[in-house]
Amino acid sequence: MSEVKGREQTRTDEPQDAEGRDASAADPTASGEPGAAERPETEDAEAAVSGGKGAEAAEVRAEDEGEDPEEAAGGTEPSAAGEAAAEGDSGDEPKSRFAQPDPIKLKIPAAQEITRNEFTPHALGAKGRGAPRSGTRAQAKRRKILFTTAGVVLVALATSAAVWYETRPAPSVKVTGAFGKAPAVKVPKDKPPVKQQVKEVVAGSGNAVANGDLVVAQLVAYKWGAKGGGKELLNTYTKKQPVVGQAGQLTGLAPLDKAITGRKAGTRLVMTLPYQAVGDQIAQSLQLGKTDDFVVTVDVLNSFGKTASAQGTPQKLDDPKLPTVTADAGKAPTVKIPSTDAPGTLQVKTLIQGNGPVVQKGQTLIAQYHGVLWRNGKVFDSSWQRGAPASFPIGVGQVIPGWDKGLVGQKAGSRVLLVVPPKEGYGSKGSPQGGIKGTDTLVFVVDVLGSY
Repeated sequence: MSEVKGREQTRTDEPQDAEGRDASAADPTASGEPGAAERPETEDAEAAVSGGKGAEAAEVRAEDEGEDPEEAAGGTEPSAAGEAAAEGDSGDEPKSRFAQPDPIKLKIPAAQEITRNEFTPHALGAKGRGAPRSGTRAQAKRRKILFTTAGVVLVALATSAAVWYETRPAPSVKVTGAFGKAPAVKVPKDKPPVKQQVKEVVAGSGNAVANGDLVVAQLVAYKWGAKGGGKELLNTYTKKQPVVGQAGQLTGLAPLDKAITGRKAGTRLVMTLPYQAVGDQIAQSLQLGKTDDFVVTVDVLNSFGKTASAQGTPQKLDDPKLPTVTADAGKAPTVKIPSTDAPGTLQVKTLIQGNGPVVQKGQTLIAQYHGVLWRNGKVFDSSWQRGAPASFPIGVGQVIPGWDKGLVGQKAGSRVLLVVPPKEGYGSKGSPQGGIKGTDTLVFVVDVLGSY
């Protein structure tokens, strides 16, 4: 088939001579159509255009079928009306106003030029709609199941993530090191938790702390900043001065004192308290900001109840010039003053030999004691009667000289008899509030429970 790209078609079914058209229009018999001269100009133009289109279409079909385009168009001979018009053309006369305009040229593309991407089916490629999927119903069903399963898995993962976020463990302080020695405390760099925390790092096996007991504990405290990180505020290990006090009132921090009660001696706790739980007064003394938390580790060294007493080997006392002491374990002793004069020097006698650590100068001594006057045997002071052991620094002038001299070097668990003359006691001034005169010799029975 011959190529028709860029082919130009020229109309051949109408007379091309303007004068010939005029001649035909002037002579009705020349065209063989009565009244042709009287047709309006527009009708002639329409007829000419329609005739031209028909010829062009015929020629295109002929080329597609392999025929001669001229034969398919009816040949190249002009019509009878055209011949008559040609014969009557003089060439000198002006063209009629009904003359045929210039031929219309059409450019028809070849079939090969119509590429696939120039044809877009309706709605395909429109925004918001994709091309239809191919495949069988079984494949579509499998895809639906796959998408549904994937959606369920995603929902489950999202739910699990939300649950984990809500229940995730809050950041906590890490404490390491041996009990009885200053611990290593690591405060997280994350911001502190909203709620207070308490954790038993080391479980003890000693006496359980009961309300009213005398508790001895070492504390290390930190400030947990609002943006994370810690700063040491207190370390009784460094100062070598443990905290000693009654259970429930040991530190003044109610949540911490409550957490200590019921624990056994030998226990290490770590606790985080928000500012609100610490309280303004203590927080200000510790220089805590309102957005800071208070972190404290507690080593419960020991606990002593109201019945705590000396435990060791009894020792025999044969000196008739000294008082005699009788007592049952866990009870206040009975002291009998001899009828002789009081000795003029300090007397220190061990009644029960303990086997615990030796009391050292500068330590805090925990003891039960019972004191009477030599002159009348009257009790002037007794921890047994108060219902709780006592604590005080020893060997540093915080008690009467007779105690500093007579108790340093004793072993924990021992019971010691002290006969204290005035110069080793309250001196010549005595102690009026205790009914002690400046000339009174004092007799003490001291149970050394421990020293820290």
